[in-house]
Amino acid sequence: MYQYGAADVRYGQRIQLGTSTPINNSGTSSYSIGFWVRPRTPAYDGLLLSMGTDWSIGLHGMQLTLDMPGLNAPRCAEVELLPEQWQYILYVWQWTGTGAGNYTLYANGTPVIEGSATGVIITESVFTLGGTTDAQFCNVAFWSTAFTGEECQPVWDVPPPGPSLTACYSFSDGSTGDVSGHNRPAAIFQGGAHVTMLAPALRVVNAAVQPSPRDNLTVVANGGPFSVQAWFNADAPSDFQLSDRTLFACRDRDTRDGIALGLRWDNGAFDVCLKSLSGSSGASWEQGAALPAGGWHHLAMTYDGSATVRIFLDGNSVAAIGTTLPSVASPVWVFGADPDASVAGGAVHDFQGHLQAVGLWSRELPQNELQHYMSSDPSDADGCVAYYAWNALGLANQVTGNPPSLLNTATPSLVATPPSDSTPPPGAPSTTTLVAVPRPSAGLQPSVRWATEEVALPAQSPLSGEQVDALIASYEQVLASVPGAMKDRLRSLFRNNLHLGLSRGNGPGGLPVGSIAGKVEGKHYVFYHHTAQGPVECDRMELTVDTECIGWVISVASTCVCLLLAVVGLGYSATQVVKAARPLITESTSLLRTLGAAAQQGAIDGSTVIRIIKALYLGGTLGKIFGAALTGSWFTIALNCASLILMVVGLFTTGGAYLAVVLAQLVLNIAVLIAVIAQKPSNCC
Repeated sequence: MYQYGAADVRYGQRIQLGTSTPINNSGTSSYSIGFWVRPRTPAYDGLLLSMGTDWSIGLHGMQLTLDMPGLNAPRCAEVELLPEQWQYILYVWQWTGTGAGNYTLYANGTPVIEGSATGVIITESVFTLGGTTDAQFCNVAFWSTAFTGEECQPVWDVPPPGPSLTACYSFSDGSTGDVSGHNRPAAIFQGGAHVTMLAPALRVVNAAVQPSPRDNLTVVANGGPFSVQAWFNADAPSDFQLSDRTLFACRDRDTRDGIALGLRWDNGAFDVCLKSLSGSSGASWEQGAALPAGGWHHLAMTYDGSATVRIFLDGNSVAAIGTTLPSVASPVWVFGADPDASVAGGAVHDFQGHLQAVGLWSRELPQNELQHYMSSDPSDADGCVAYYAWNALGLANQVTGNPPSLLNTATPSLVATPPSDSTPPPGAPSTTTLVAVPRPSAGLQPSVRWATEEVALPAQSPLSGEQVDALIASYEQVLASVPGAMKDRLRSLFRNNLHLGLSRGNGPGGLPVGSIAGKVEGKHYVFYHHTAQGPVECDRMELTVDTECIGWVISVASTCVCLLLAVVGLGYSATQVVKAARPLITESTSLLRTLGAAAQQGAIDGSTVIRIIKALYLGGTLGKIFGAALTGSWFTIALNCASLILMVVGLFTTGGAYLAVVLAQLVLNIAVLIAVIAQKPSNCC
C-alpha cells in the first residue's frame, strides 16, 4: 500500500513550526524555504506560510502572494495554483548586501514572482503554517543557502540531510517532529490542526473495474494455482444495500461459474466471505473478522491448483479451505463487482469504497512473499500477470501497460485517515506503510525540467521539421499576454516537451504509440490502435461517400478522446472508444463538418487541437463518447467528465499565463494527436 502523511489545517487553525526560526532571515544572509501544498478551495488573502506580521507567502484566490519588508505592496503571481492538487512552492532569498537582496518565488519550478528589495529588516520569529486557509502541507523545509538551477525544481521526497538543511517538518510518516537531523522542537498544532494519512486510490461506488481483454487473464479459469490480493477501504452499508461486498470475482461469461471473494456486513462490522459456483452446485465460506468500516486492510487469497484455498487478512492466515475451484470456459475478471448477466448492467455492483494495489498471480504465493508484496511493487516479480497500483493518475496494468475498463464511473480519489487507522504489514516498524514514492500529479508541474541544453528534434519525428517549426511559432500567440520574465522559460519548456514527445511517440508504422488511425481497405475503413508491437485492428466501418476524408475525421475525433482520457488518468480501451465515436460522429452531419473544418483549416498547432476538442464539447458529443466508452450509457458520466469539462472550458476562458502553462504541460500528449492530424488525405481540402 502507498500512503503518506500531511499536515491538515482549516480556516482558523495553524501550525507553529518549532519554537524559534530555523534560518537567519534578518536580511543579512541567503536562505531558501520549500514546501508542498494542496489548497482545498479558493480563499482570498489567506496565509500559507508566515513569520510574524512582516513576512508571508499566501493566496489571493488561487494566485500566490508574497509580502515582506522592502516591498511597497504585496506582490501577486500571474499564474494560479489548482485546488485539490499538490504543488511545490519554493522561496529563494539571495543576499547581496546589508538589507538588500534578490527574491524569487517558484511554483513547481516556475518563477512566478521575482525582483529585488532594499531596506529589508525582519524581526526573527516563529514560522507558522495556515491561519486563514484550508490546505494540507508536506515536506516543509528550510535551507541556509540560496538555491539555483536544478535545485529549484520540485522533489517530492524528504530532502536529504546536508550542511545547508536546517529543518524539515515532513509529516509524511505521520509524526510532527523535525526530520532534518538537527532535532529541532516539534511542530505545535493549534485550533484543531492535525496530521492525516493520505492514500491515492480508486473510488468504487456502484462501479467496477474490468482488466483489458488483451491481458488474457486465464488464471483461475485454467484450474491451475493462482493468487489475488489488494488493499481496500470499505464504506459501511446503508439499510437499503446488500450485506455483501465483492473485492474480486472471476466468472464464466455465460454460466456464472467461478469464484467471488469479498466481505459481508454483520452486526456493525465486516467478515471475510468466499463464494464458489460450479454448474448447479455452489458453496460459500465465511470467516469472522469484525473489521470496522472506513479503515485500510489487506485481503488476499491463494489456491494451490488442486485442493486448498487460503485466505489472508492483513498478511495473517485466517482460513485454509479444502476445496477444488471450478474451471470456466469464458472467464471474466472484475474488481469491485460480481459479474451476473441476469441483472441490469451485467454485474452486481456491491462494493462501496476504495481499492489500491490490486495484484493477480499465476502461482500460489507463500505467506512471506505475500507479506512482502503488501508494501512492494510486484509488477516485475515472477508469476505476476496483473498489478494495478491505483496510487496516481496512471491506472494501467503495470505488467502489460494495458489500461482497464472503468465501469459505471469508477474514479481516482484520495482517502484521508488518522495515522493510527492504517494496518501495517506484519513486521513493519510503525503504523505507516510507505512504498516507493511516486511524485504526485502537481497541477503546474512541467513534464520536462528546463535544461541548459535544449532537447533536439528527433531524427525519426512523425512530423516534418517545417510542421514542428510552425507548431512552435504558433505558441508565440499564446505567450503574447505572459509576463516578460516567464516568456523564455515557457518557450523553452514548450519546445523541449514537443521534441521529447515526438522522440518517445514514434512507434511502428510512423505513428505514435497510443494513437488511433485507419486506412481504406476495399469498401471498409479499418481503425488501427498503434501499439509498441505494431498496429492492432480495433474496428471497421462500411464506407458510403467521401470515404477517406470521413474516415480521417473520425480517426482525429477518436484519437482526441483517447488523448483526453489519458490526460485525466481514466485509461481507455481503443475498441470501446472507436465504437462509441463512430456512430455518434457519423450520424451528425453538422458535427462532422465542424470537426473537418477545424482540422483542415488550422495549421498543425495546439490551437487546432483545442478547436477540435471544442467542437466535440459544444456538439454535446464529447460527453456521449465518454459515456459510451466508459459505461455503455451516456447519462451516467457526470462524475467522470466533470473535471475534464471544466479543464476544457478553462482553456477557452482564462488565456494568458495559465493557458501557456497548460499547453506546455500537455504538448507531449498533444504531439500524438498532431501526428494523426498530419495524416490528412489529399481530398480533404
